[in-house]
Amino acid sequence: MKGSMRENGFRAVGGLTRQLTSGIVPKGSKGGVKGRATPLVRLTAEWPAIVGDEIARVCRPDALLAGRGARTTRGSGQGAGPDPGKTLRLRVAGAASLEIQHMAGHLVERVNGYFGHRFIDGIRLVQGGIAPPPSAAPKLPAPDPASVRRVAERVEVVKDPELKAALARLGARIAASRRSVMLGGLGALLFARAPRAQDLTEEQEKALAIRPGDHVLGKPDAPNLIIDYFSLTCPHCANFSAAVLPGVRKAFIDTGQARFIYRHFPSDSIATHASQLAECAGPQGFFDTIDTLFRSQVDWLTASDPEAEMARILEKRGLAAGKCFADDQLLNKIVADVETGQTLGVRQTPTLFINGRNCGNPGGIEAIGKILRDIGRE
Repeated sequence: MKGSMRENGFRAVGGLTRQLTSGIVPKGSKGGVKGRATPLVRLTAEWPAIVGDEIARVCRPDALLAGRGARTTRGSGQGAGPDPGKTLRLRVAGAASLEIQHMAGHLVERVNGYFGHRFIDGIRLVQGGIAPPPSAAPKLPAPDPASVRRVAERVEVVKDPELKAALARLGARIAASRRSVMLGGLGALLFARAPRAQDLTEEQEKALAIRPGDHVLGKPDAPNLIIDYFSLTCPHCANFSAAVLPGVRKAFIDTGQARFIYRHFPSDSIATHASQLAECAGPQGFFDTIDTLFRSQVDWLTASDPEAEMARILEKRGLAAGKCFADDQLLNKIVADVETGQTLGVRQTPTLFINGRNCGNPGGIEAIGKILRDIGRE
């Protein structure tokens, strides 16, 4: 059960619509849900998938708090006490308070397992009424003509007329002053589109080759090619970066057997801004910046202002992050990567293509080694 939940991540059934309509906000927006609410919005939208419908009926995420001595419940045998980490405050129906208190340790485990990393350290309970979950997405204001025009231009590359129409409608509803918001919606919607079994088209063949602007690790004459579509807010991508990629580099890249390419496929506006920062580091600093962002993912993703926290982390490493968000050339590279992913039928992150075969998220170094033994090139 826990493994299945980790694999689904925050893209659980029903989570996509809420994410696109509630969790995506433009950087600097004065209206709607503010940046500090984004992690909580995501957690609230997917709460039934994380804890189950029965528990979700009697408690609801209310706030994410920095610990700093907050009184938390951590499960049987641990009691309540000062907690220095991040705390989830739950609003609980009065009659269920005692039961939820006893389950607190289990709920912490479920939340952290669902997100694939240490998202919270404890739970704090407050009593209050629990409103039923909304049956439909909130009504959004009508988009302005300029937003509709920008979205129509962006989805023009999509071949499927039904998908193009759906993207245009959805994109126009969530588009704001920055194109990164539209890009996040585009990438997330594409996750829900299942790839079709078909022979490779010329466009797909081109997408599976090394492209101008690709960030490539490995020797130019390495016979095998691994392409990884990733999102910087994806916990499974962070796990791949920290636990799998180092072994892949040692066994296959550094030995001259394979080349490795990271391509952007951001799932939300925060991931889009993170990708802009990675591109801003340039070819020499790209992979180090990706590694830094993945290793600090839980810190900036749960911060009150994720973009500001990312920038602060990278500025300590010498990157003038402030100028990166306004550079449309960086955004164009990210858009191009998303378009190749759409061409290849990418629908989740990470997705690895090994010598042209869609291998999804194969797991550890052993699984990747087996794939290379089966379809590897000499």
